[in-house]
Amino acid sequence: MNKIKFYRYLFIVGGIWNFVVAAPMFLISFFVVSEFKGASLMYYQGFLCAVILFGIGYILVGLDPNKNHAIVLLGGMGKIMVFIFFLAYYIPGHIKLYQLIIGAGDLIFALLFFRFLIWSNSTGQTSVK
Repeated sequence: MNKIKFYRYLFIVGGIWNFVVAAPMFLISFFVVSEFKGASLMYYQGFLCAVILFGIGYILVGLDPNKNHAIVLLGGMGKIMVFIFFLAYYIPGHIKLYQLIIGAGDLIFALLFFRFLIWSNSTGQTSVK
């Protein structure tokens, strides 16, 4: 598989990852009673909407890797921030190891996103063939 195909699949899988993680949580948040109420529920749902929107952005990048590099940059930075949040909650024991491992998925995607940006900027070979 050539690099451009790899990156196409990477962004499409990244978009699907966002949907798989965020869409069910968003829908469930309307029906399940949780500790989120009022404004905190609104912020939680807003965060999930942002995750879903970035998923759409990643799929758009996957369809044409020549475009939307800003989405890749912002997405990579956001995924690192999400991992840092997971780590910050793991260290004092607020979340379990398996949750940190799930958060590490975002870190892996972020590293691959940055690898794409470096590759595309250094080679200019993102044209679809």
